[in-house]
Amino acid sequence: MTPTTVIDLGRQALELTLLVSAPLFIAALATGLIISIFQAATQINEQTLSFVPKLIATFITLV
Repeated sequence: MTPTTVIDLGRQALELTLLVSAPLFIAALATGLIISIFQAATQINEQTLSFVPKLIATFITLV
């Protein structure tokens, strides 16, 4: 295998990883943003309030 082939395979592997994981990251990011706005508006500082909805949104997106 030439160095060019190895670099190309590595690039394709990274692109595929990003394409597969992007929907999960976007769902977690959007959920976290919504929960953060809710926490700022109500002044509730509870860590599980942020973690549990992100976990549920990521699981639903994964399914």
